[in-house]
Amino acid sequence: MDEEIGKKVIIVEDDQNYAEILKRVIIKNGYHVKIAYDGVDGFNQMVEWKPDVAIVDWMMPGMSGIDLVKKIKEHQELKFCYVIMLTARIETEDKITGLEAGADDFITKPVDFGELIARVRVGFRIKALQTEIAELQHEVALLEMARTLGHEINNPLNIIYLALELINRSLKENDVEKVKENLTRIFQASERIKDIVNKLISLRKPAFKTYVDGKRMLDLDK
Repeated sequence: MDEEIGKKVIIVEDDQNYAEILKRVIIKNGYHVKIAYDGVDGFNQMVEWKPDVAIVDWMMPGMSGIDLVKKIKEHQELKFCYVIMLTARIETEDKITGLEAGADDFITKPVDFGELIARVRVGFRIKALQTEIAELQHEVALLEMARTLGHEINNPLNIIYLALELINRSLKENDVEKVKENLTRIFQASERIKDIVNKLISLRKPAFKTYVDGKRMLDLDK
C-alpha cells in the first residue's frame, strides 16, 4: 500500500510569508506543495490539482477556512481530501465547529513543524487506507455482480441448452410440434435473460439478498 499517494499538499493561508515558511518545511520532507492566499483561489486550485492533503487557515478574508472546508467536502472529487485546519482557536466549541464543517484534524498556531509533518503523514496514511477500502469495495461489488449473473442467468441458459438438444432430436424425428414447443421455451428463456439485463442496466440504488453460505447478491426484484 502506498502511504503517500501523489504526495500533493496545498496550503491555503492568507499570510504569504507564513505560507512560504510552511511550504519550505513540507517540501523538505518530500512533498509537492502549492500555495493559495485565499479560499476562492484555494478551492479553484484544488479542483484542478486534486491534492491529497490540504492545510487550511481558519481565519481568512473573503471565504473563511470553515466555508472552504464545507465546499471541499461537498465536492465529489475533493471530499476525501484530508483537511488540516490551522488555527489559534483552542476552545472545544471551535473544534466541534470545524469538525462539523468537515475538517479532519487541527494544528494550533504558532505551528510546531515536527508536529505539522507528523499530522501530514497521518493524512496520507488515512488517504491511502481510504483508497484501499474503495478498491476492496469495488472488488466486492464485482463479486456480487458476478454471483447475481451466475444465479439469475444460469437457469434460463440451461433451459435454452436443453431445448436446443430436444429440437435437434425432434428434427431427426420430423416432429414439428416438438420443435415449435421447444422454440417457445427458448423464446421465453431469452425474454427472461433480456429482462435481467434490463434490470441491471436500470439499476440505480442496489438492494441485496442473502445467497448460499451467507454471501450477498443483488436483488433485482427491488
